[in-house]
Amino acid sequence: MHYLTRRFSFSASHRLNSTALDAKANACTYGLCENIHGHNYRLEVTVRGAIDPKTGFFCNVMDLTEVVKRLVVDPCDHHYLNDLPLFHGVITTMENIASRIWGAIEPELKKRGMSLSEVLVAETDEHWARIRAE
Repeated sequence: MHYLTRRFSFSASHRLNSTALDAKANACTYGLCENIHGHNYRLEVTVRGAIDPKTGFFCNVMDLTEVVKRLVVDPCDHHYLNDLPLFHGVITTMENIASRIWGAIEPELKKRGMSLSEVLVAETDEHWARIRAE
């Protein structure tokens, strides 16, 4: 099995806040991140597959790029994530962002013959969240 990873970036703002918590609990849970703030996000999308001997690759990276840019990067770049339909109803933690991105791109990649293996979302160089296929 071979793996191919494509890295993307986008700048966006968000706020961590749970409607299930009161103001004091939100402040304790999320600290400064309860305020609107922004990140230069790094997104890595990994697909897997067997190499086609006719083409020499298992996925067309231009197709992968088009899907991720159209469904994630372009709608998110320079926007407030909490207002986007992609993140409606979830707290915009890295974990939830990665999960929602997976849900958005996986069906489209599958239609194009790509098998999604991993989505990684990093807010900084020091911390990130990833979701992997089981």
